[in-house]
Amino acid sequence: MTQVNGNGLDGYTLPTLSAVVREQLREQLFSSVWNTELNEVFTDVAPYYDRANYIASLGLWGWLLQRFMSTVDVRPGDRMLDVCAGTNAIGIALLKREPRLDVHAIDRSAAMQEVGRQRAAAKGFHIHSSIGDVHNLPFPDNHFDVVT
Repeated sequence: MTQVNGNGLDGYTLPTLSAVVREQLREQLFSSVWNTELNEVFTDVAPYYDRANYIASLGLWGWLLQRFMSTVDVRPGDRMLDVCAGTNAIGIALLKREPRLDVHAIDRSAAMQEVGRQRAAAKGFHIHSSIGDVHNLPFPDNHFDVVT
């Protein structure tokens, strides 16, 4: 059990804190990493992110993607949102399966989404991109048929 010390939370364990308090604590403790350092990392890795996934998965990336895709049910015309979309691997794979989807992607990294936009365009696809914090989605409730 992780005990929280400092920040006025001495003696509390993480599971006893409400989700709101845990989120506030996360923001307080990691805001500089989240707002600066993480963006810099994703800007640096964006051009070779997909290749790195392939290598890090020991060559299983395609198989893992197909396994995940087999769990996603889509129909022509569905509006789908890919959260933490990165380079749009999920959106592109879904559009290959069903080109009549209305695919939206949200990610905090403009660099990753730019690579994803280029990858989608090279295959003749369009994915609507939003750059932002996925903890605060800029869409109304029940706006999408499918969320990945």
